[in-house]
Amino acid sequence: MKKIIFTLVACVLALVSCDKIDNLLDTTNYQKADQTTFPKTEKDAEQLVNAAYYSMYSLYGGSIFRITLFRDMIASDDVYGHGSESSTETSAADRLLEISGEEANSPWKSYYEALLRCNFALEAISALDDDLFTGDNKNWFLGQAHFMRGFYLWIMAERWETFPLTLSSEVVNMPKASVDEIYAAIADDLKQAIELMPAKYGYSRDNNLAGRATKYAAEALMGRVWLFYTGFYKKSDMAGITKQQVISWLEDCANTSVSKFDLENDPREIWPYTNEYSSGIAYGADFDTYANHENLHWVGNHSKETIWGVHFSLTDGNYNRLSEWLGFRNKSQAPDKKSYPYTAGSNGNASANPIMVKEWYEDPDYGPADKRFYGSFLATKRANEVYPWFADGYLELPEFEGRSDKEVERTLFYPKKYMSMAAYNNGQKETLLKNFFNAMNSAVSNNAKRGCKNDAIYIRFADVLLMLDELKETVTGMNRLRARAGLAPYSGYTFERLQKERRYEFMFEGIRWNDLRRWYPETAGEIVQRNQDGGYVEFLGNPVPDGYRELPGRSFADRYAKTRGFWMIPTAQIQLQEGELTQNPGYEDNDKWQFTNGDLPYYDVVPH
Repeated sequence: MKKIIFTLVACVLALVSCDKIDNLLDTTNYQKADQTTFPKTEKDAEQLVNAAYYSMYSLYGGSIFRITLFRDMIASDDVYGHGSESSTETSAADRLLEISGEEANSPWKSYYEALLRCNFALEAISALDDDLFTGDNKNWFLGQAHFMRGFYLWIMAERWETFPLTLSSEVVNMPKASVDEIYAAIADDLKQAIELMPAKYGYSRDNNLAGRATKYAAEALMGRVWLFYTGFYKKSDMAGITKQQVISWLEDCANTSVSKFDLENDPREIWPYTNEYSSGIAYGADFDTYANHENLHWVGNHSKETIWGVHFSLTDGNYNRLSEWLGFRNKSQAPDKKSYPYTAGSNGNASANPIMVKEWYEDPDYGPADKRFYGSFLATKRANEVYPWFADGYLELPEFEGRSDKEVERTLFYPKKYMSMAAYNNGQKETLLKNFFNAMNSAVSNNAKRGCKNDAIYIRFADVLLMLDELKETVTGMNRLRARAGLAPYSGYTFERLQKERRYEFMFEGIRWNDLRRWYPETAGEIVQRNQDGGYVEFLGNPVPDGYRELPGRSFADRYAKTRGFWMIPTAQIQLQEGELTQNPGYEDNDKWQFTNGDLPYYDVVPH
């Protein structure tokens, strides 16, 4: 049995080993401070907690496989795996396939590193004398570490379902834990976070508080996890936690006089495309943008609606690469006046499903009057010609042509909530910045990738309201959101109304996929396939006859039936675990799980 021993690197807490550390994470022995000398002070304890957060930031600087929000978004029925022929990782995720079996190896190790940082923090801080801490800081630090461990375990559970459960800083190779064991650990961590973290730490933008977990974040995450577990696995409770307990926690979180979290006035102002530098409002100018037309003003990072998210500092090297991946392509591979204010470049990995757009557009309870409609996606050149039902629709970028020689499964509709944004330098149209954050703060890189500093949002206050509606079968939260979106109230609760409200409120936020899985655990794949098949797509500039299509012999419904929506465990980890770790269903050699360049089903029907 291989034991893992940890040492620390100064303030960052690099988890390392003195022996072979192949089985869970990459580490290096830096011969620095170890647990005999660290932690010794309250400041040391805070650094341990900070290290647990840092693991999440690092996940956003690499491949899209590291970002669960992206994979969940692409797997849903709201987007197609847009990109180029070489964007195999996106096309694979769109069809519940993998590329090599190793692309998840890096995030797997990163998540275990994060878990072990949490474990060490919990053990070391618990062992420190209470007198070392100011006020209730010991509980505050422990509560954050419990939350972060619960959060990482949840991300791993919804991604891989089962895996070795490490709840100690001394870890040995072990088999997968059971589903119930994993969710019991998540429930226990979140319950302890709720009980330990002082209620006074709610929403705040104060230094050293912005972006930190709170007891209210733990209450909200408990609701998210509980609804998935009880829905997907058809249970009445989660490790003894009842529906009524979850309602009570969510009601506490929704109590704005206590938690200080609340809705923003306009749902569009949560997203950085409404920033005043891109729109020109900051310069007293009109740059002819959607945000300017609608008089929208970005509320900034860490809004009062963000109960939990990854919060990027303007002054360090971490960045939100999700915004880069959700940009779009153009010939110059750089933003220009045709793509402004969005940062076009060489990526563009998602196109909005036109079948969904049409349903939303024509829904008498929603339609274009819903502020979230044009607030969630943008239409480009020819959309009103290609789609007769959109003839009177709003073309936000009427001259943008994209890059037809590269793009696959282009629909002319693009998600825009997370898209990277450009800006004119000092309000002068002669100088175009690649990222508006550079206009806000010149210390931020003027780069369409490294300059992306917007929050990656996992749970918003709106979700708390809708979880309460779903659990209590009420319409209170829905009608608050509908009023904010400019829509008439619903007369009463129905499950269909709740489903539509969740879909449109959280469009392109990575939530839809797991909603479908928990509501329809056996048939979610059939629903996604039915909602996508036949949607208009262009392949290398040519319309595809009969639209979006499935891979022969590997339809989305078939892949879901085999995988139940879970992803492949890296084969390298299975080999290193010496027989203790087994592969997930749907990813054995005879399951045809591998996607390679040239597999898209359009080569025989479209000239190229």
